[in-house]
Amino acid sequence: MRWIWFAIALLTGCATSVPVAPPALWHDEGFDPTVSVPRPQQVFERSPAMNQLVQTLARSHNPQQALADYLFEEGRLEYDSRWTRNAAETFAAGAGNCMSLVLMTTALADALDLQVQYQLVEAPPVWDRQGGLYLINGHVNLRLTPRRKADRILLSSNATTIDFLPGNQLRGYDIRVLSTSELLARYYNNMAAEAMVAEERDRAYALLKMAHQQHPDYAAVWNTLGVLYRRHGMEREAEQVYRYAIQLPESELDALHNLAILLASQGRLQEWQAVHARLELKRIRNPYYYFDMGEQALQAGEFDDAVRMFQRALALAEYRHEFHFGLSRAYYRNGQRRLSERHLKEAEKLAPSDQKKRYQQKLVALRRH
Repeated sequence: MRWIWFAIALLTGCATSVPVAPPALWHDEGFDPTVSVPRPQQVFERSPAMNQLVQTLARSHNPQQALADYLFEEGRLEYDSRWTRNAAETFAAGAGNCMSLVLMTTALADALDLQVQYQLVEAPPVWDRQGGLYLINGHVNLRLTPRRKADRILLSSNATTIDFLPGNQLRGYDIRVLSTSELLARYYNNMAAEAMVAEERDRAYALLKMAHQQHPDYAAVWNTLGVLYRRHGMEREAEQVYRYAIQLPESELDALHNLAILLASQGRLQEWQAVHARLELKRIRNPYYYFDMGEQALQAGEFDDAVRMFQRALALAEYRHEFHFGLSRAYYRNGQRRLSERHLKEAEKLAPSDQKKRYQQKLVALRRH
């Protein structure tokens, strides 16, 4: 399958002052204006089942600790990086990405009269690929404290950090506090990217406008908007957005990457060369480049090269189950059965629950041969 190299940043970017975007970058006439998207207050709404849980937790002598214990009870919640859900949907599913789980926790914490502080963990981005889009995920978590009382000052020891990734994956990274408006901008940008994957372009456009309304300084919105225009056949408008976005430090690399793709597709090779040269100086370390090179090497029967390419992909994103599976296949074809089984086990461990059975079956088959 031929993949289109669009990069969209999810949950990433730093708060900084950016130029006011020209109104001409928005083109409402190209999309259905009747499409509705959830309002910010709906994102945090609690379901009846959530309210029942709140009543139970509120009876504890320490509701803050009771909430933390509930969230981290073994088997209670599953981390799933693929979809962004609102608070009630996440609670019902018992699974979600970091954004979804933060929204759910916020809704519960608010009902328990706990104060929430959102935090962006400035770790290396997490790469994913869906529907021909490369999705670059950042990571958010939150801290809980009792509501500040007028007659006392809360100490830092009163705070509880809620994070749904293992602590050793985040140790040593800087933390930046996010406002609610920044968090919501990232939420709507995530939802817009997922709507594009589902080919719901009118909905994606409405979600991006909502993201911009929440926090106009969130630069990643522009790159996502450019990708949407390109997929919608609005190439001139996409180029305008990309050229605006490359002026912003937070979106420069992604916008350069996508502008280079656009120029190459139009045969504007001299302009492409200038943009590509600029991009090469600030290379996006895309692990899927090496993954695709590994797949090509496998198909060509160049198994040593395939091993090297998959190893390079894993060096950049060791958390991707498909990279381990690719390396397992390359080792198998290269006659290295023990290494093949090791990486197949790792793929099974890292895979979402609905894909684990596939790897389990392959492990059984491998051990029979």
